[in-house]
Amino acid sequence: VILEGSEPMRSSAFALALCLFALVAVSTAVPIGFPSLPDVEKKLHDEFVAWKTKFHKAYDGLEHLHRFVVWRDNLARIAAHNEAFHKGEETFWMGVNQFADMKTEEFKAMQGFKDHKKLGSPPPPPPPHHPPPPPPP
Repeated sequence: VILEGSEPMRSSAFALALCLFALVAVSTAVPIGFPSLPDVEKKLHDEFVAWKTKFHKAYDGLEHLHRFVVWRDNLARIAAHNEAFHKGEETFWMGVNQFADMKTEEFKAMQGFKDHKKLGSPPPPPPPHHPPPPPPP
């Protein structure tokens, strides 16, 4: 390929050609041994349906889709947290339970938690501090 024009123009044309080549190469590459995104989503959806059965959840249509997305996002958050736990960056391990299809805000509302900052009221006082007992003589 012979490019006419100034040096910056030739450099830009070369960079564009290189980008196009890379785009074609990446878009035509077929990874071997990796599941496709639809396969991954299907597997996750099958796990979600099994989870629904285990915890006696019943919803259909848009609610099913919404709860699946929330459940899937919570699953990813749990996995990231547990990875940090295994690295010693967190002090506890998390697991999937019957509330995994709920957003944090929904769970807090169900449990009666109140965000005192949003309500404009002061938070409850902390529990009294009890100093440790003196060491034995």
